[in-house]
Amino acid sequence: MSQFLNQLQNNVLVADGAIGTIFYSEGLDTCPEAYNLTHPDKVERIHRSYIDAGADAIQTNTYGANFEKLKPFGLEHRVKEIHKAAVKIAKRAANHDTYILGTVGGFRGVRHDDISLSTIQYHTELQIDTLIDDGVDALLFETYYDLDELKSIVVATRRKYEIPIIAQLTALNTNYLVDGTEINDALKQLVACGANVVGLNCHHGPHHMQRSFSHIELPEHAYLSCYPNASLLDIENSEFKYSDNAQYFGHVAQELINEGVRLIGGCCGTTPEHIHYIKTAVQGPMY
Repeated sequence: MSQFLNQLQNNVLVADGAIGTIFYSEGLDTCPEAYNLTHPDKVERIHRSYIDAGADAIQTNTYGANFEKLKPFGLEHRVKEIHKAAVKIAKRAANHDTYILGTVGGFRGVRHDDISLSTIQYHTELQIDTLIDDGVDALLFETYYDLDELKSIVVATRRKYEIPIIAQLTALNTNYLVDGTEINDALKQLVACGANVVGLNCHHGPHHMQRSFSHIELPEHAYLSCYPNASLLDIENSEFKYSDNAQYFGHVAQELINEGVRLIGGCCGTTPEHIHYIKTAVQGPMY
C-alpha cells in the first residue's frame, strides 16, 4: 500500500484549495495552467500558501491542461510541457511530507459535449503518463460531470498503473448527478472500477456538500473525499463572487469528518484561509 493510502487508513488529510480563482481575482488574462510556463513563481507561491495554512496534500496546476481546453489559448501542443512544469513547481514548494496529487479535469461539462470517450482517453492518457513519470504521489480526477467519462478513465488508468486514484464527481444537486444517477450508487461504481478514494467537488458550497454526504455510505474498500466550493456562485457587477465564509467552512469540515470523509480540500473560491479552518477542524473539535 502506498504511503498516501496508508495515511488515510487512520487519519483525515487536508488538501489544498483553489488555484484558478485566485489567479482570476488577480487579473489573469489567460488560462491558469499557462502560468506553469510563464510565471512558475506565482504558482509556487500559491502552493506554499496552502502548505503554510496546513495542507497535507497539494494538487498540480493542471486541472484544465488538456488538449481541448488549452486550444483556445494556443497551448494545445504544450500539454506535456505544462504537466512536467507543474510537477516540478509542486515539488519545489512541497515539504518532505507533503503529498503531491496530479490533477486531471474532466472534458465533458454540464451539457454533454460532442467528444467521444476514445478521444478523451487518448488525450487524458498523455496527461496521466506525464504526471506519473514525473513522480506524483496520487492522481486526482476532479470535476467530472459525466459518470461514464470518469469510469472509463479510472478503468484505463487502473489497468496500467497501481498509483492511488482519487475520483471526484460534480453533482447536479445533493442527491443526483446530471444523468439522474444517485450519488451513492455512482461512487460505488467508481470503487468497482478501481478508485481508492471517491467523492465530490465543485458546484456546491459546504452546506450542500454536507447534505450530500449525510446519505453517502462509507465504502468498504475505499475512502471518501470532499472539495466544496467556498459557497454557491453569485454574480455581482458582472463578476463571479463567492461568500466570505472561511470559518463556517471549518465547522462544516468537522461535520464531514463525522460523516467519514478522510480527504478534505476546497474548490472554486476557496483560499488558504479556508484550508486553515479545515486544518483546525481536523486537529480538534470546532466550538
